[in-house]
Amino acid sequence: MTNPGTVILLHGFFMRPITMLPVERALRKAGFDTVAPPYRSRAHAFEQIVEDLLPALRGAGKGPVHFVTHSMGGLVARALIARARPAEMGKVVMLGPPHHGSEWVDLLAAARIGGAFFGPAEEVLSLRRPERVETLMGEPDYPLGIIAGDRPYGLPFISQRIMSGPHDGAVSVASTHLEGEDDHVVLPVSHSGMMWNRAVQGQIVHFLRHGKFARTS
Repeated sequence: MTNPGTVILLHGFFMRPITMLPVERALRKAGFDTVAPPYRSRAHAFEQIVEDLLPALRGAGKGPVHFVTHSMGGLVARALIARARPAEMGKVVMLGPPHHGSEWVDLLAAARIGGAFFGPAEEVLSLRRPERVETLMGEPDYPLGIIAGDRPYGLPFISQRIMSGPHDGAVSVASTHLEGEDDHVVLPVSHSGMMWNRAVQGQIVHFLRHGKFARTS
């Protein structure tokens, strides 16, 4: 039987690995090994985050190494792969990745409180991301599937004034797209609720197995 490989799970900004637990359980049930390392999204510079995650990447088991990420974790995965690509590169699934930044970050930055809240991550999550950070992330040349949400959480009437078009409350659907993606699907989930959604979990497993999302029509 073919080894399905190991999935490295990367959480989002200001989160912990436990937020990826529902996805981790679904992956283990599907036969994948999993590793869910923490990283200090609010305290460390982007370059330091990548360096700190190298041991987890190098410690992955035999077989292909996949990535499943949430939010900022998708940007970290891009930089990590560009820095130390696994010898047997697998597939990547990103949930709500702010590839082109988030309007919320720039709003807080304009109010001069972004740095206090986001720390070094402000430049990573901004709509006006520095070229240095873009270069670190590189261009995807691996199987990449992206899941976006279009059900805002919290106070949607406020977020709707900040973001035009469909969004998940934190990241617009448009911002989740990335040149080179292999598949992209929009589901009725919020940014913080994605990991708990059964349909999201099913789509993750389907992409890791087949390189595309399941379609009903």
